[in-house]
Amino acid sequence: MNKDEDYGFDVSGYLHIPQLLSADEIEACNRAIDAVGREDGMLDRPEPWCAPFRALQEHAVLQTYLESLCGTGFAQDSSPVLVSGESGVISAADAERRRRLRYMYHGGKRVCHGLRVIWALTSPSQEGGILLVPGSHNRWIEPSDEVLQKSVDLGMTELLRPGPGDLILCASTTMYGVQGDPGRLVESEFRSARAMPSGGPGEVEPPAWTADLTPEQKAVVGMRTTGIGGFVVSDGKKTRVAREEELPGADSGLAAHPDADPEELWFWDVRGYLVLRGVMDEEWLGTANRAIEAALAMQEELPEDHPTKLEEVRETALIDNDGEWPMDTSSRLRGDIHRPRLGGLYLLPKPHCAPFHRMIAHPAITRRLNWMLGYGHSETGEPMCCEYPQGTTGGSLHGQNTAGFYRLEGRSMVEKVNVAWALHDEAPGFGKESGGFVCIPGSHKASYPIPRGLTTSIDLPQVHKPPLKAGDVLLFGALAHGTTAWRASWNRRTVIQFMGSRNVSIKPANPVVGWRGRRMSGSWRV
Repeated sequence: MNKDEDYGFDVSGYLHIPQLLSADEIEACNRAIDAVGREDGMLDRPEPWCAPFRALQEHAVLQTYLESLCGTGFAQDSSPVLVSGESGVISAADAERRRRLRYMYHGGKRVCHGLRVIWALTSPSQEGGILLVPGSHNRWIEPSDEVLQKSVDLGMTELLRPGPGDLILCASTTMYGVQGDPGRLVESEFRSARAMPSGGPGEVEPPAWTADLTPEQKAVVGMRTTGIGGFVVSDGKKTRVAREEELPGADSGLAAHPDADPEELWFWDVRGYLVLRGVMDEEWLGTANRAIEAALAMQEELPEDHPTKLEEVRETALIDNDGEWPMDTSSRLRGDIHRPRLGGLYLLPKPHCAPFHRMIAHPAITRRLNWMLGYGHSETGEPMCCEYPQGTTGGSLHGQNTAGFYRLEGRSMVEKVNVAWALHDEAPGFGKESGGFVCIPGSHKASYPIPRGLTTSIDLPQVHKPPLKAGDVLLFGALAHGTTAWRASWNRRTVIQFMGSRNVSIKPANPVVGWRGRRMSGSWRV
């Protein structure tokens, strides 16, 4: 895309590319429509009537635009159909669809999570065409029904009159409709790789370890294990599975969560993280720590590709410098042990899996995730346990994603939240017994990138080390975070779950785990 197109789409939410199809291509599509006489299922028609529409979807110029707007890995979200709709009616779409397919710009990169693709095959009538509300893809306020009905009268709309062979690209969140006879228009929708497919990810057989889970727990891990999730609700004491029709709509604002603690809402909105004190009692902590000890004791017996095999993850600054610390590396980051991590916690033999199963759909966590992520949240990947002995290297700052934290109908929403369960203490500050999680409070709303590189950003004066006690749970999302080198005489032991909203694309039974590093043979020592 050229600069004019980049600017035009960013401001208005659509592009009009004229005369992209040849006369032969237009004729082939019209002939196929006339022959079959159906408005949908164009890609499923028998040969040769499906071929012209497959050619539209694979058009080289369209593919270039799709990659520019939706990013690599884009996919078709709905098959091509003939445009229909009540003349003169503008659609605003529901709040969850707007959230899933929203348009965003962050860190110099644009991602249009949903893109409407319209090919014109005939000319519109004298008064007909496509109605759009330019700029509405970036709206923060939703129109009332009265305003929506008067959009044309308010002078907010633009009438596009595409000719045969023209291509219209429109953000899925741009308010859209038709007027009069718009001509023969073929419409489909594409999505970014980050957006959940409109029909869900598809169903697979559940793994054996999920058999003992409760319905609430299956709902939370279901999207990544079977492709079927659910809606869990909690009063902070008990979690249950709810029907979707029971839930307040996403457009109901904070009224959807009348029991949310105002102090927590305020803290989360300003700081970007939240600490829940004493979620795990002594008995639970004891069983969890004994389970980790058992997993460590079985390491020599495990095959190399076993999910509970200890992994050692090197700091990025080392990877980028051939395994040597750069001269300017902060003392907060330097260590002589690569970060050891364990997976396969849910798959441990009984009774060692029980304390980690208990973390799934926990009432206190579910209650908070529902106002952070929205209803229908789910686990997006396999959890891990950080098992850091004294001398373990730190982790440079990463994760600042202001586009991932935004307002929707009066609520502060985020797409992903990490849930960290502290099994051992993490001391405050940066003293002799220091180490563990650090963050930059407020960075989830930053307008500028982190100003220093991997090796020194952890020394920024804004870096904060919240104290954690064994049994506490830390929730954080979209803010810059990392870890300082572990200096304490006891091991850092923290279990981290990865949670996402119902809009995050998840591939069921995906064997790839994002946190896993490259396995290294030999000792833990660098």
